[in-house]
Amino acid sequence: MMIRFHGIDRHRRSSTVSVLNWEGVEEKFISSISDLDGYIKTLGSGDAVVMERGAGSFFWADKIEARGAVVFHN
Repeated sequence: MMIRFHGIDRHRRSSTVSVLNWEGVEEKFISSISDLDGYIKTLGSGDAVVMERGAGSFFWADKIEARGAVVFHN
């Protein structure tokens, strides 16, 4: 069952992340994260991630799915 929903807006040097709980309330907002790989290592099977399609998005999706999380591309 999905517990958290992560919206990731990737940029060249950093990314922005918003994390919502099941009720749609934002639990965490990270305005600039430079270590996206480190953040992805915190994900698990209770997480769903939405990412925009673009250069490198499928690379990151593979890393996220390897952690057991589900990825949706918009």
